[in-house]
Amino acid sequence: MLLTRSIIIAALALLFLAAAAPATAQIGGDVGIIQVTSSPSGASVNYGGQYEGTTPVDIKVYSTSTPGQQIVVSLSGYKTFSTTAPNPGAGQTEYIHAVLEPIAPTPTPVSNGYFAITSSPSGATVRIDGHYSGTTPLTTMVTAGTTHRVQIEYSGYESWSAVYTAYSGQTTQVYATLTPNQPATGYLAVTSSPSGADVYVDGSYRGYAPMTVGNLYVGSHTVEFRKAGYQVYTSNVQIYSGQTSTVNAVLSPSTPNTGSVAIQSFPSGVSIFLDNNYQGTTLANDYFDIIGLSTGRHSVMLRKPGYYDYTTDVTVTGGAVKYVTATMTQQSTPVSVGKVNVNSAPSGAEVYIDNLFRGYAPVVVPDIAPGTHSISLKMQGYSDWISTVQVNAGQTAQVVGTLTPTAVLPTPTPSGTLPIAAVGALALFGVLFVVTRRR
Repeated sequence: MLLTRSIIIAALALLFLAAAAPATAQIGGDVGIIQVTSSPSGASVNYGGQYEGTTPVDIKVYSTSTPGQQIVVSLSGYKTFSTTAPNPGAGQTEYIHAVLEPIAPTPTPVSNGYFAITSSPSGATVRIDGHYSGTTPLTTMVTAGTTHRVQIEYSGYESWSAVYTAYSGQTTQVYATLTPNQPATGYLAVTSSPSGADVYVDGSYRGYAPMTVGNLYVGSHTVEFRKAGYQVYTSNVQIYSGQTSTVNAVLSPSTPNTGSVAIQSFPSGVSIFLDNNYQGTTLANDYFDIIGLSTGRHSVMLRKPGYYDYTTDVTVTGGAVKYVTATMTQQSTPVSVGKVNVNSAPSGAEVYIDNLFRGYAPVVVPDIAPGTHSISLKMQGYSDWISTVQVNAGQTAQVVGTLTPTAVLPTPTPSGTLPIAAVGALALFGVLFVVTRRR
């Protein structure tokens, strides 16, 4: 009986093992693992369209499954990661690591623009719509799509203003070239006896007497009268705003020890050299007078680009005038020259190229030889502007000079009485004179 029960139990055990054996072989021998991780972790994983959980996660794959399934890894705020799933063999593990790329946030629309404000000279006061904003150079933020008036002010210069519109995310360049204030001016009426004397104001030729010189800045000026056969007449004159001052020059004949040379040329504007020293340029419809020359022989050379030099000798005698009239001969082969276009701020400055006066700015000087030349701009009430210019044959060089105002002197006031200090000085002198006489 016991033997029969043991046989039955053993038979049942064998049947159980036989039934269990196929299942064990299927799970252990036919299954592989795909291990999915992500950075950052916690991302959802789909395999073949089926949700498998969040990373890190192990996906069991049977060897009999359809190959080429897609693994999709997704996480809010990141771009979706997708790849073809590997096919691990039975009992093997394949690894997939998804590095998720953040989705860039949508940029916030820019609602402001900028004004970048500069000026010449710098340091000027900036007002936007009448409100103080700072001094140049200045960059300031303004609401996009709005229009504003920019005003720039600097002591001694005219106020500058313009209207600009601000654009979203853009910087609008605002540049102001300030113009110096024009000083007050007056006039000078001159005559000479005998008439016809050349008139120079502050060293610059202005014509011949009688004449009226205009646009002279308020203050003291030096006036010279030059006429061949006579001595130089020099006078200082005060110019008042809106008024006309007068100078009447009575010229004295040259001394027996000196003489004069009067030079005229066709065309005019020819450079004059006396004994190799530059004297000036010939005048239109007038003689250029060189006075106070020592007696004896002197050399005269006239020079103008595009013409042959004119040379001659003159013998100066005491109290006499030697006249030189030259007709310049143009060269058969024109000299290759360039031009210089000169502008000044303010306009009207005297233009000197290589120390030769060439007119008043704006002016185009047409006969400059190729090379580097010195250039200077001069104007009463301003510091001289000095620079160089490179001239090329057949081309026009551009020159723009901004003059800087000098210190403004007090405007003189006409008066018919002596200043109190002068009267006091005369009184003191009289007392001292009386005391001295009594001794």
